[in-house]
Amino acid sequence: MKSNHPVCTRLRSQLRGLVPVALAAILSVLASATAEATTTLTLADAEHRISKNPSLAAYRQKILALRHQAIAAAQLPDPHLSLGAVDLPTNNFSMNQQQMSMLSVGLSQTFPPFGQLTLRGRQLRMEARAASASKAERAAELRWLLQQSWIQALVGHDEMRILVRQEQLARLTEQAATVAYRAGRADEADVLRSRLARVALENEKDQIRSEQTVALARITELLGLSAPPQLVWRWPHAAPPPALSLLIARIPGQPTLQAAAANEGAARVSVQVAHRSLLPSITVSTSYGQDFMPGSPNWLSVGVNLSLPIFPGDRQDQTIAAAQEQEMAAVDDYDEQRLRIARELRSAYAQYQAADAEYKRGQQDLTLLATQTYSAELNDFRGGRGRFQSVLRAQNTVLTTALETLTARRDRALAIAQLDYLTTQYRGVQP
Repeated sequence: MKSNHPVCTRLRSQLRGLVPVALAAILSVLASATAEATTTLTLADAEHRISKNPSLAAYRQKILALRHQAIAAAQLPDPHLSLGAVDLPTNNFSMNQQQMSMLSVGLSQTFPPFGQLTLRGRQLRMEARAASASKAERAAELRWLLQQSWIQALVGHDEMRILVRQEQLARLTEQAATVAYRAGRADEADVLRSRLARVALENEKDQIRSEQTVALARITELLGLSAPPQLVWRWPHAAPPPALSLLIARIPGQPTLQAAAANEGAARVSVQVAHRSLLPSITVSTSYGQDFMPGSPNWLSVGVNLSLPIFPGDRQDQTIAAAQEQEMAAVDDYDEQRLRIARELRSAYAQYQAADAEYKRGQQDLTLLATQTYSAELNDFRGGRGRFQSVLRAQNTVLTTALETLTARRDRALAIAQLDYLTTQYRGVQP
């Protein structure tokens, strides 16, 4: 039964007004989700989006934190304020019973060993510089990982095209075997073998789809998307890299080495900070006391306190030794990173040269020869001059040659991407 109560009428009116708003919000969310799910990206677009990766934001916050700490570490410690009652009698707590009873207020300021605060601020600024270089290194690494996954997805796309062409050859082979079998020039086993070779291609397709899904999932993660994007199937520009000697000369500018150099500088400053601990710290204090005895004057006290680092064997000397060991470790880390990058650079360059030569041979000669060989074997079999096993072998050679050429193209692209990553230059980045 429909109610005409004023409250019910008002609620129905409000609900009718909310329905269009809710529908509009739902449609907006669905449109946004659909748009993101169907995002079409080129590699350049994806590399631009990689700057929003959460790990880079974490580095940015770390850099800002170190810069704030550098400012704070260079400041003097807070002064101390003291309030007290001196020589207060406990029988009646009277301030004018004894001449020495007074209330006092004091202020003291501690000054650390000369130059230590400045050095601590410099050390933290060096650490912030190292974090900035590490952020640049992480950005280059993310770009490299993106390129790897992108190339793997491209390989899967081209492999599917190769298998589609291979299916066409397999059908031609199966048709030729069937015709020869009906003419009494081939066995039924030849027909079955040709059919088996065609059906087996479906298994390879499934494996390729699986690998491509993994690559797309990695791309989705790196870009922070909620759904895999649609890729523009275009291979990265494969310009030949410069000479190896020129690439080796770029190593000092690599962000990994720049971070190691900044850490080495911070460790060197920490040794200077530790040496400053051999100097005394100074505390200057002053206090004012009010005497409540009639006729007695008020009092002013001033004093200077010095720390005495006269037994440094188990404290200052050990601190200095620890800082020196950390400096040596930072130097060794720099050398280790330099040698590692040089080794990986030479290895990647050799891989590029081998893959480039293999890809050119496959593209210019081997693929054409394999296709021509298959056509000749198929024509000989159709004419009754060849063996069916030779046709199948030539058919498999076409597939193998095409896949090996594609693998060489992949290896060449991966080697170029790695060379680009290893020679990334760091010139300072903003947090």
